[in-house]
Amino acid sequence: MNKNKYVFWGLVITTLISALDANIMQTASPTIVKQLGGMELFAWIFVVYMLASTVTVPLYGKLSDMYGRKKLLMFAVGLFTLGSILCGMANSMVTLIIFRGIQGLGAGGMIPLSIIIVGDLFTIETRGRIQAVFSSIWAISSIVGPVLGSFFVEALSWRWIFFINIPIGIATVLCLIPYQEQSEFKKTYIDFKGFFLFGISISLLLLATNVSNALWFVIIGFIGLIVFVLVEKKEQHPFLPVSLFKNKGILMSNLFMLVYCLSFFGTSNFIPLYLQEGNHMSIYKSGLILLSIAIGWMFGSTPAGKWIIRFGYKNLFIIGSFITALSGLALFLFLNELSYLGMFLILTVQGVSFGLLFAVGTIASQEFADADIKGVSTSLQMFLRNIGTSIGVTIMGLLINQAASISIGMKNVFLYALCLSLVTVLLSFFIPAKTAALREN
Repeated sequence: MNKNKYVFWGLVITTLISALDANIMQTASPTIVKQLGGMELFAWIFVVYMLASTVTVPLYGKLSDMYGRKKLLMFAVGLFTLGSILCGMANSMVTLIIFRGIQGLGAGGMIPLSIIIVGDLFTIETRGRIQAVFSSIWAISSIVGPVLGSFFVEALSWRWIFFINIPIGIATVLCLIPYQEQSEFKKTYIDFKGFFLFGISISLLLLATNVSNALWFVIIGFIGLIVFVLVEKKEQHPFLPVSLFKNKGILMSNLFMLVYCLSFFGTSNFIPLYLQEGNHMSIYKSGLILLSIAIGWMFGSTPAGKWIIRFGYKNLFIIGSFITALSGLALFLFLNELSYLGMFLILTVQGVSFGLLFAVGTIASQEFADADIKGVSTSLQMFLRNIGTSIGVTIMGLLINQAASISIGMKNVFLYALCLSLVTVLLSFFIPAKTAALREN
């Protein structure tokens, strides 16, 4: 158990690195561009990182089922740390973008592998509490990150936003060393052909959310996915195992989480903007409202493991989706009349459903899967969440930009999210109540 504690802290530190990196960069990036030049390449600092860290998620899951989680996570942290060192030494925007790609290749494995290890080490009851800890780290980092980024930029140098990852990365690896994996991992053939087809297709679809001539990227991306499916049908050991899609629990819970992330999960990106421009609120006060979601998240995810044992997966998916839809309906109907406190309370309730469903979804992806595909099943759901959130945020951004005012745009965003949340309510009824293990108990 003591060894597990060290591993747990290693996973906490891994989550901390990822969370801080995401939030510090938002503050420091304008200064970086001023010093390095190349304003036309500004967006690519984030785009290349997003592509590398998203597309590699299923590959890390696949490899973890073959070679184990420990060495692979240490490799991912090491690659992320190396990328951080190179980013800190970059002397042009082009080299920084390349090094951000290396950093993203490491980041793609850090969170998924951490979640997979949690699934290997801890019981269902404990996993909800651990995910609450991880969620609180992201919440705290969303506040501390920008402040820390400002400190590094003003007191030291923007390069320290990357160099700070060096001691954190070393600490992570040291905490993981005592971890002894109990499972036996089966080395099989890796379908790199399928991975590259899949990766290129998804990259094109993700790029469509960040470029002007998006239609061609979407068309070519979808054609690539069709080719991927046709090729994988003939593959004896496909990149994404067929058993993932024949398993009703995995299929329906993944489809649910994809649509769920397309809906209300991305609205938090625009609420501070609405409060700043629509209500003339300060940056600090408008950003602080997102703490409501973090608070609710912890209340929803902490008891999720115990609730799964007691109520089963299906009931919790139904309850969580109903809470999201009802809180979303309140936001849509009363947006212009809501006080700051009123919005804070509604977002807290919505945060409870976020925490509950993300915890239950993660545990479902692990418990519905056989032991030899648990890693790829977990990583696939996280991948679909990322895809759903990216596409959802892009659609919401278009709705806001095309509206006559920020208030109308935000109403349109909530209407769009509300319609999709009703779809998740419907999908929740098709998710199995329990896994085979829970039925035996």
